[in-house]
Amino acid sequence: MAVITISKQHGAGGKDIALALARELGCEVVDKSLIIKVAQQARVGTDRVENFDQEHYSSIDKYLSGIFLANPALFGPGSFDFPATSSAGLMADQEFFNAQKYLTLTQALIKELYQKGNVVLVGRGGQLLLADKNDCLHLRLCAPLEYRVSRVMEKAGVGEKEAGEKIHSRDKSRASYIKDHYQRDWNDPGLYHLTVNTQRVPVETTIALVKQIINNKP
Repeated sequence: MAVITISKQHGAGGKDIALALARELGCEVVDKSLIIKVAQQARVGTDRVENFDQEHYSSIDKYLSGIFLANPALFGPGSFDFPATSSAGLMADQEFFNAQKYLTLTQALIKELYQKGNVVLVGRGGQLLLADKNDCLHLRLCAPLEYRVSRVMEKAGVGEKEAGEKIHSRDKSRASYIKDHYQRDWNDPGLYHLTVNTQRVPVETTIALVKQIINNKP
């Protein structure tokens, strides 16, 4: 098996399952480490890359970076009075890093990981970029909102309201990332070989199901 991709709702326990799968199958886990790899190749700080990564993705940032490419003069010094931390402020930097550069580098790295093999890839559109690869398995992890809120409250040490807001924000970012870059619905079950409700299915059972599918793939 070259690659297992994991698409996960926030709070569904995707990180734990990814690590458990990797231990069981002898694979490398690639999640947020992809941000570092992209930053190294682009020769920019990781904070630049995070602006376009799925965890903090915003369609507005992508739109503004597209405007910059079409007409960089719009974002010249003094053009607008943007706060220093705004997306447009980033665009005025001499070394410009935009959504398209992020996507190109990310897709290239995912393809390299596929060629390397034995990788559990979490998020970043792997289920779509590698959709036609027969030696890949695409796993979707979800759970009821109440269960996810409870998990986030416990793990992050936050209240119910903050946990719910965090889940909503992360899930919205991930769905927008897939919609904008691949024109697909993140929740479409047709994108995956297996969808698991992590509240009802134990980690050990999920691993067993994945192994069974792998062993029976042509």
